[in-house]
Amino acid sequence: MIIATGSVDINEATKLAQDASDSADDLADKMKNTVATMDGKTTVSTSTPFDDGKEHNEGDMWTVINNDVASAMYIYTNGQWQVKKWDQQALSVNQLSALTADLGHVTAGTLDSAIINGAQITENSANGTITLDKNGFSAVSGSSYFKFIASGSNQYTVANGGIRTDDITANTGNIGDTYIKGQTFAAYHVNTHIGQPETWTYLSESVKCGATNGGNSAISPTSGMAIYFHNQSGSTIDIHAGDVYAGGSKLKSALSAKRDVTDYSPDEALSAVMNTDVKKWKYKNSDNSANSQHIGPIIDDINEVGKKSASIDNNMISTDENGNYYLNESNTISILLAALKKSNQRIDELSYRIAQLERKNIQ
Repeated sequence: MIIATGSVDINEATKLAQDASDSADDLADKMKNTVATMDGKTTVSTSTPFDDGKEHNEGDMWTVINNDVASAMYIYTNGQWQVKKWDQQALSVNQLSALTADLGHVTAGTLDSAIINGAQITENSANGTITLDKNGFSAVSGSSYFKFIASGSNQYTVANGGIRTDDITANTGNIGDTYIKGQTFAAYHVNTHIGQPETWTYLSESVKCGATNGGNSAISPTSGMAIYFHNQSGSTIDIHAGDVYAGGSKLKSALSAKRDVTDYSPDEALSAVMNTDVKKWKYKNSDNSANSQHIGPIIDDINEVGKKSASIDNNMISTDENGNYYLNESNTISILLAALKKSNQRIDELSYRIAQLERKNIQ
């Protein structure tokens, strides 16, 4: 007979008994799915290592297999089961076609592969970051970057900080046969070079730039055609330059290209010429050579009206889009032409009057 002294918590005792029963059932289930050799050297189970009632020694192996797929291997080491890790030599096989898994974070050395399909490949170093993903390719280092954007319908390539290349080679091995199409070459506060010395660089299918036989820089058509300076809409554009040397100049003057045509008074032209001062001068940024001396009208853009140092007719002046003043040579020549016409008319009139006076004196 057992006589209990004190008090007994029936609920706690019941819980302990249930836990013991559950543990026994769990152990029984595990044991049903566990196969081991007589000496316990090799064990195969659907569960990770547990106390299977056998005595295990150093080097014993426990393999976890579910649905014919091995998911882990343990080696009995220093009195406990430790997960087996595999080195690259152990995984040196001809083909891992059956390897399909979410590998998570992988640290590797050299990876040789024919095709890599993935969402993103990124390389970070002290020099910057290189990223390859579904949106394209980018290499970023500080404020400089090179990006090839491949997503959407607006694919493009952009570089900030400059691109330097020693050679661009096409399949033919000839740099002259390599075409870079539809790109913009721009430089901010630095020089941009396209092509290489002593060769012609093709800017488009019909225009090239390079050096003439005399060593002078040149822009040349490839088939003897004229070169047009147009904006994207096809309209001609202004060209800003220093001295321009040419075999001649041709101004569009066809009536079909003009509107608002009116007469210009020769008297007005003669007055414009008489009220325009002609000066000798040099540009401030010129040297003191004989070619630096100029003669012509001056547009006084410094002094206010009434204190101008030189006078010029307003019809001889043009302004650009920035408000800078320029001598309109076409208008000036036309005004001189009309003034000359008026002067010849007056000379003819004076010659006639003189001839009349001479006849009277003879009579």
